[in-house]
Amino acid sequence: MSDGYDTTVDADGDGTWDAHTIESDGSGGYNILVDQNHDGHTDFVGHDHDGDGLIESAEYDNNFDGSFETHTGDTNHNGWQDHEVADRNHDGNTDLAGVDTNEDGTFDHVVADNNYNGRVDTVYDDNNLDEKYDSVKTDSDEDGQWNTTTDSNYDGNFDTVHYGDANQNPYNAV
Repeated sequence: MSDGYDTTVDADGDGTWDAHTIESDGSGGYNILVDQNHDGHTDFVGHDHDGDGLIESAEYDNNFDGSFETHTGDTNHNGWQDHEVADRNHDGNTDLAGVDTNEDGTFDHVVADNNYNGRVDTVYDDNNLDEKYDSVKTDSDEDGQWNTTTDSNYDGNFDTVHYGDANQNPYNAV
């Protein structure tokens, strides 16, 4: 506890409050530090800028390599981290961005640069907000032709494929 301030945090999203350390940021706010893998190094830093007990933004070291690759933010100030950006390969460029529209802890719309060349090549959508992606769009060869796989009846099985480029359809007659 720092200066009478206390809060709870579930940094890893497992439903259990995590042990944490609190430090003042020197401007009336607080930083909440969590060592998620218990190696003695901070893997999560939450920022409560106004000291109201709600984390407005956070940084995550998800792969425990000592570098914080993911930043989340609470854009409507209700305590839920509803936006994320990440630099997964630590090159200084954003290669993943997500939005959690219904604030259930799962990002419902995610755009990603999975080959780290600076261009979006994959889009994931959870259209019915059941915490499972039901639309995945890929443009692996980055020709502007998106291949889309969907679970149109939301039963957990992808049942529709649309090829943006007919030449990529393995069932087309050659």
